[in-house]
Amino acid sequence: IGPFCHISADSIIGDRVELVSHVSVMGATTIGAGTKVYPMATLGAPPQNTKHKGGRTTLVVGENCTIREGVTMHVGTDSSRGETSVGDNGNFLAYAHIAHDCVVGKNATFANGATLGGHCEIGDNVYIGGLTAVHQFVRIGDNAFIGGCSAVVGDIIPYA
Repeated sequence: IGPFCHISADSIIGDRVELVSHVSVMGATTIGAGTKVYPMATLGAPPQNTKHKGGRTTLVVGENCTIREGVTMHVGTDSSRGETSVGDNGNFLAYAHIAHDCVVGKNATFANGATLGGHCEIGDNVYIGGLTAVHQFVRIGDNAFIGGCSAVVGDIIPYA
């Protein structure tokens, strides 16, 4: 755990997790073994959702993920599934955002500035290009590739 990191008492940090510096781990957040988190990332912040009443909700990050500078991942909401989850081996480049109640599969790559709205479901092996915005409640199937600077407002089939 590097300098100037803040870890909440409710968090669980797995073996071999590296928090480089200036990382905030808030709320009930679990970070899987072997994950590396770079400066200014914020994991487990409260959801940006007015329906959330402050109940205990969670963020679960899988094993062997790379979370680069300025990435944000929020906990779920108490009015929905209550958990945001990210699968193993994810690669989240600078300033990517995973909103409340999202489910991200294994081996996902989010390029710089890729953003999910709340309640999205992202399959395994999905690539989301830089500066792409995915609207809330959208589902993206396994092995899909979303090009950079896209706006995704509807579901994407697998292998698209």
